[in-house]
Amino acid sequence: MLFRFSPLLAAAVTVCLFPAAAFALDAEPVEGDPLFFVRTEAESAAKEKPLPKAALLRMPTAPPVLKSATLEVTYEIGKDYLWEPGQREIRLPEGSRIPFKEVKDLYPAEGQPNSYRQRRDSASWMLYGEGRFFHDLQSVASYSTTDDWTIPVPAPAPDAQLGALRKRLREGGSFRLVTLGDSISTGANASGAVNAPPAQPGYPDLVARGLEAKWGVKVTAVNLSVGGMAAPWGVERIPQALAETPDLLLVAFGMNDASGRAEPGVFANNIRAITDRVRRARPTCQTIVISPMTANSEWSYSAPDLYPAYTEQLATLTEKGRALADVFHTWTSVLERKDYLSLSGNGLNHPNDFGHRLYAETILAVIGAP
Repeated sequence: MLFRFSPLLAAAVTVCLFPAAAFALDAEPVEGDPLFFVRTEAESAAKEKPLPKAALLRMPTAPPVLKSATLEVTYEIGKDYLWEPGQREIRLPEGSRIPFKEVKDLYPAEGQPNSYRQRRDSASWMLYGEGRFFHDLQSVASYSTTDDWTIPVPAPAPDAQLGALRKRLREGGSFRLVTLGDSISTGANASGAVNAPPAQPGYPDLVARGLEAKWGVKVTAVNLSVGGMAAPWGVERIPQALAETPDLLLVAFGMNDASGRAEPGVFANNIRAITDRVRRARPTCQTIVISPMTANSEWSYSAPDLYPAYTEQLATLTEKGRALADVFHTWTSVLERKDYLSLSGNGLNHPNDFGHRLYAETILAVIGAP
């Protein structure tokens, strides 16, 4: 299935992944493909330093156009970057204006600026930066492609789960969307959240815009998310969620639960408690539970074993009025073709603009279209 970013939503945030309009006969346009360039170490001191490189998601049919992630700078092929037909790899020649990092820069010593504890099985820390630090190090590519690889997104949830939600959306009028989650759900490290161009909001606002564009409703979006929180905190915030009289509640925890090594069954029971209690108190409210992206696997606080286990547990919760938006599998499918730092907003556990769009499109795909 082709991962297409809604054209109306794309216009609202400037950058899109796969617009619906065709680029050329039998070719598709790709926009906003994120890149973080790294220069690997030479195999021996005698060898010339290799060129910094990064990989595109799909293979271009013509030279890609690269810009800064802020979209303020358009780079020049041959001068700022190199590409060869039949390749997904982009390389940077000497003198390129495109930012990059040496491998050693990714693993600073303890306590260094822009670092966070700590690399797994190592005394070094991890390159880290809140705000726009990573945004300013990243680039984005636009190109046409006939590559048959696409980002897998879920099919719309069956009517047995979200039929009432679609009926409510078809009725039009005002619609209340409430999000309850951790720092990812606050929109952390989206360019709009860090006052950087192109000012894209985080995924909850993208979902709101997508619902307005697809269904013609007027969405009021309320975000109760708080950074650093886990699912037990979400249980405590049920009264606040109910006070907002949601038509749709998005529940998105897991990153901090996993770092704290919460058992999958315990995690799922907390998510069940949130959604069950909200739906009992407000039967017209529909709920979507969201499985988390992964943290950087090199970080000692990441939990590669728990993210899929959490997703499996969340899948058991689906029933009438409750569906799963499986961001985990969408995210990991992209990681098979991209390095983590091309998708990350802080180097450790937040998405960049592209990652927030992955969240939004996965959720909108589950909701479906009129």
